[in-house]
Amino acid sequence: MRDLVAGERAPIAGECSFVLSGNGGQLPTLALIALGADRQSLADFPPIDSVTREMRPAARFEDADRLALTIPDIPAAVERLLLVAFDSGNRPIAAPLTLTIGSGEMRFTADLRGRDDAAVILIECYRHQGAWRLSANGQGFAMGLNAIASAHGIDHGWVQRMIPRLQPPEREFGGHDRPRGGTSTGSGVAIDAHHILTNAHVVDGARSVTVHAHGRPIEGVVVFADPRNDLALIRVETTLTAHAQFRSEIGLHLGEDIVALGFPLQGLLGTGPQASAGNIAALCGIGNDSTVFQFTAPIASGNSGGPILDMAGQLVGLVSSSLNLESIRQSGGSAENINFGIKGAIILSFLDSFGIEPPMAGPNPHIIGRAAVVRQARDAIARISCEC
Repeated sequence: MRDLVAGERAPIAGECSFVLSGNGGQLPTLALIALGADRQSLADFPPIDSVTREMRPAARFEDADRLALTIPDIPAAVERLLLVAFDSGNRPIAAPLTLTIGSGEMRFTADLRGRDDAAVILIECYRHQGAWRLSANGQGFAMGLNAIASAHGIDHGWVQRMIPRLQPPEREFGGHDRPRGGTSTGSGVAIDAHHILTNAHVVDGARSVTVHAHGRPIEGVVVFADPRNDLALIRVETTLTAHAQFRSEIGLHLGEDIVALGFPLQGLLGTGPQASAGNIAALCGIGNDSTVFQFTAPIASGNSGGPILDMAGQLVGLVSSSLNLESIRQSGGSAENINFGIKGAIILSFLDSFGIEPPMAGPNPHIIGRAAVVRQARDAIARISCEC
């Protein structure tokens, strides 16, 4: 048997089977994704998976761990096939996976132990000079199946069916910026020349998105969203000249001063950006959620998606939500300014899934004070309007 290493290629032809095995425990789910010449998903050949086991021309899942492929019957529009394994709970697979190809002629093992990957591309099959070849891949994705789907234009509804926890949850805390119908607003921050970062709940269900930056409205397109971590990426064709810099030191410090920027209560407080100061009150959220931190800077509806900056003006998080004070009062408790921000490390992992390397600040940051932080960041923040 030939053991393939990542990146190794081999010809394939005729009837071919792919059988997944692991080192004990429950195997992850398999999916086959067909791509066209532009490496985007094909409407006539949507993904199939080992759960629903739909059939496509030349492809079918014979069992939860076995895919059968008839190479000569692959439709002409298909240029590439990705065989993907993913965890249906969007948790790290954290185990070795072995794919046996054919009648045992070849196999490939992707060892995911010690990695955070919730999905992995096991192999790629692609056309080459009139024939088909396969390539052992092994590329993992900490953001899971959603990262692969977003990169290749796959319907997010399919991902949500495969991973139910990616369904937007009923939020335990306030911060809703989206009414039913009409227009809603939120905030965002530029992280390179053509991308604005915001919350997934800000753009969820929007028919159109407008980014207000540099004193004018710019049409935007949501290209990548992660409802579970409440992050979304908007692309604009207009070049953005000012961008936020991420802090190179990933860790946060309990009690450190921060500034939150955004566009709260549009139509009531005006259309300009607003800044509020506070500190980091806790390094986790509700139920010890380690993806977010708690901060005390006052925020309101419309702040969602705005940047949270340290005293050197570096991005350390993104405004996400506030504790639902009405629910707390009804339970007999009392609380003020309990707000939550998405950690910079989670944001960087999200952007990495889309292949974006945002600007990073250098070591030994220079503390510049609140007013200077706001002046420095003012041109990088954006107001976001959504038609629902």
